[in-house]
Amino acid sequence: MTSNNMVSKLSTYSVNETMDKFEAIIKEKGLGVVARVNHQANAQKVGLEMNEAQVIIFGNPKAGTLIMQKNIAAALDLPMRVVVYKDDSGKVYIAYRSPKTIEESFAIADCPVFDQMSEALDKLTSAAIA
Repeated sequence: MTSNNMVSKLSTYSVNETMDKFEAIIKEKGLGVVARVNHQANAQKVGLEMNEAQVIIFGNPKAGTLIMQKNIAAALDLPMRVVVYKDDSGKVYIAYRSPKTIEESFAIADCPVFDQMSEALDKLTSAAIA
């Protein structure tokens, strides 16, 4: 499913299993992990409840730098992020904003990195739910 430049894929694994698989895959591919955020755990720390949701922030400085050289404001959306969450019906999804969003939002032209990033994210997220 794709909407508002968000790509969302159904996972048959739990939130934690899906994110663990995704993290292992990106590390295996040599991508750097900046942070992994457990939003549900953070909500619980302040007495609030929410469905399971984890975000991983990761990237490749070579690709990100090429983008930021075109428009440094793109740093607002870099490194890349992937979310794994459970919806109200109990289904688990892995989702991300298409890198094309950055290209469009920051009017970056002539930067082939976006096509490569889009293809890579599709493959990496599909591998995590396979």
